[in-house]
Amino acid sequence: MEPVVLETQAFQKPLPLPEYDQTLGRAKLGFGNYSSPLLQLDIHNLPDPEKSYGLHLKHQGFYTGPVDGENSAEDHTEVGLSGSLYKDFVEIYGNLDFQRDMYHFYGYTADPEITIPSDSIKQVFNTLKTRVGIKRIDRSEPFDYGASLSLRLFNDRYDARETETLVKVRALFRANENLKGGITSLLAFTSPTDVNYEAINRNYFKLHPYATYIKDGIHVKIGANVIHENDIVPNKLKEFYVFPSVSLSYHLVPAFGIYAGYEGDVKRNTYFDFVRENPFLGPSEQLRNTVQNFQVDAGISGKANDEANYKAGFRYGDFTNMHFYGNNVADSTRFQLIYDNNTRVLEYHAALDYKFDLYYQLQATAHYYQYTLDEISTAWHRPEWKLQLNNTFTPNEQWTLHANLNAMGGIQAINLATDRQRKLDPILDLHLSVDYAFTNKFSAFIQGSNLLNQSYERFNYYPVRAIQVLGGIGFKF
Repeated sequence: MEPVVLETQAFQKPLPLPEYDQTLGRAKLGFGNYSSPLLQLDIHNLPDPEKSYGLHLKHQGFYTGPVDGENSAEDHTEVGLSGSLYKDFVEIYGNLDFQRDMYHFYGYTADPEITIPSDSIKQVFNTLKTRVGIKRIDRSEPFDYGASLSLRLFNDRYDARETETLVKVRALFRANENLKGGITSLLAFTSPTDVNYEAINRNYFKLHPYATYIKDGIHVKIGANVIHENDIVPNKLKEFYVFPSVSLSYHLVPAFGIYAGYEGDVKRNTYFDFVRENPFLGPSEQLRNTVQNFQVDAGISGKANDEANYKAGFRYGDFTNMHFYGNNVADSTRFQLIYDNNTRVLEYHAALDYKFDLYYQLQATAHYYQYTLDEISTAWHRPEWKLQLNNTFTPNEQWTLHANLNAMGGIQAINLATDRQRKLDPILDLHLSVDYAFTNKFSAFIQGSNLLNQSYERFNYYPVRAIQVLGGIGFKF
């Protein structure tokens, strides 16, 4: 398994390109240890007031891994087509994407005297997604709207299948510079199939009307989440929900302000969502949405000297059917979903975003969680704390450097086959990358992950790859 993925944001100097520097695309080629090739190609049309289109291709493999070589290999392939037509004041857009992700169930104790065929523990996810939509080009007009239709087909190498249709519609009206109102809606039809269920129709409809008022440092938003979903679960009390959604903030001066919010909701959970979070998931008894009976969010925030933004506060929420993970009762190399009837979560959080001119950016976040549980004893496989530091340095036009640290700890794991419990070691992952542009069309890069060489486990029995180094070249054409 790869080290913890760092969700970094690209930070680039807004350097104006000369008119002759028009490119149709860019490519990246690289290779690293763990037999890890990287190939990426992005092609797009030259600027056109009537249309745009693009092609995205990417493949990254790790053909050996931390346990038994190829038995812990993984690879990821992406193919995407996108396009837009600009007609008067609207944009008609669409995309078609295919993604293949291959893993292995390598969460076993390696034994040199026992050979496990790689193909017997292979897992492959195939995802085909398409979307078409329409939206206004100028979103500053008094009336704004948009709508889209999405389809998704998903399957794995075993018995899991899932189809999904999504319809999204939004409308917004600006009464004046201070007052606006709108409504968003989501209609979802999801049909999963697995070992323990077949072609279930999971329907979900959400309507979110709201109004906002902004003036003199005051920001107020009042709305509601109106939801209907038809999941049949043992602890279900109703199918129709109406929750308030209220948030307000007040900044007497830009450097300091207070904020507070209260919201109830029903969080959609699909099999696709679960395996993206934990790719070693095996068959589970049931898929359930999470009911957020309420969540309170309050704290302070501000902006100092146009360079630093900060935010600190807490969230306290009450949830029904929050999900957790345990090693499967029938096969401990796979995981199964565990739900809790009533979970209360107290979260303390802080964030800082700092920029120094065009040369440096820091993004830092910290979270600490306390769980009060009902039917289960521990928040299995959820971290007690998380810390993330992302640093970007751009000393000149040629160099870009990233130095990122991701840490989390307090993860408790359970093997449901043996009822064995253990606390996983803290995760401390250091990531460094350097890009150097020889010209405006040719560059080289090198990046390293897990540079502290920690054999940590995000999921029980699944150690990640040790130090990884990958280098290569990039070019525009």
